[in-house]
Amino acid sequence: MKKKWLGILMTVVWILCIAGCGSTAAAPKTDATFIFTDSAGREVTLPKDIKKIAPSGPLAQIVLYTACPDELCGLASDFSEEAKLFIDEKYWGLPKFGQFYGKNASLNMEALVAEAPDVIVDIGEAKDTIAEDMDALSQQLGIPTVFIEATLPTMETAYQKLGELCGNTGQTDKLAAYSKEIMTKSSEYAASLTETDKKTVYFALGDQGLNTNARGSIHADVIEQIGAVNVSDVEMVSSGGGSEVSLEQIFLWNPDIIIADSQMLYDKLITDPAWQELDAVKNGRVYKVPTVPYSFMSNPPSVNRLIGIEWLGNLVYPAIYSGDIQENITEFYKLFYHLELSKEDMDTILKDAF
Repeated sequence: MKKKWLGILMTVVWILCIAGCGSTAAAPKTDATFIFTDSAGREVTLPKDIKKIAPSGPLAQIVLYTACPDELCGLASDFSEEAKLFIDEKYWGLPKFGQFYGKNASLNMEALVAEAPDVIVDIGEAKDTIAEDMDALSQQLGIPTVFIEATLPTMETAYQKLGELCGNTGQTDKLAAYSKEIMTKSSEYAASLTETDKKTVYFALGDQGLNTNARGSIHADVIEQIGAVNVSDVEMVSSGGGSEVSLEQIFLWNPDIIIADSQMLYDKLITDPAWQELDAVKNGRVYKVPTVPYSFMSNPPSVNRLIGIEWLGNLVYPAIYSGDIQENITEFYKLFYHLELSKEDMDTILKDAF
């Protein structure tokens, strides 16, 4: 990792020298700029008319796509072939910048400099060193960099911050209001459940179903948000690959419901003899998590999880989440993904999900 960062920093220094951008100090406020206070409390001078935004990574990419897609000047990662069915083709060929920092840093400096973004936006959970990380990134790249916190409970304020950043609150106000409504409703529903009402859920990952997102993991937030019990009370790992467990342990947990993160895994769980004595399998309570264009549960653990609350709530507690799930999905995709769904689209999204 140190070698990777050294290579990136050497490239940065070389490009900045060639471009004559040696100074990375924040510019003073002018009539054409404003001071933006990000979620880390940093005051950053930005252009009032922001036209180009670079996402720092996959979480930032999805949130920016929902809020201001035409300001995206590049991608952190390519859209998958599955996702492309639900993403306007004009965004497929945007330059790929890679991930700007962290253990998966893969910065494409040539693409970044060619696009010359007005600002780099990092979105997600706040780390203890987030302010220092953003300052260092801005200084290294010579581009203003801001952090916007966006967890499930803070999605409303995240969109409000994005509206402030972009200077256009028409779309972001709608997204903020939707986020608030979903979180408020699901919190009230969860609070109304008694201990005997609560269902247990196992979130199966990987090729064999023996990886899972542990209780308390951001990748499993949706389970707890609807008031269900994540049976996987094991040590958390930071990646979306999940914690390893044994089939024997899953039998001890004997969850009411199993959700699988891929079609291949769903098919395995309902046909593999080793899983057949679990109550969830015997009772036909194994389901595939919808994954297009992004997973309803995680991967990335971003705004896509809001519709996951509606889906999993409807699946686990249909008496409480009594709305029409297809109408909910249609509304979400139109508002967040700028897409009118067809019947065929809906069939693709909900295949084996109920």
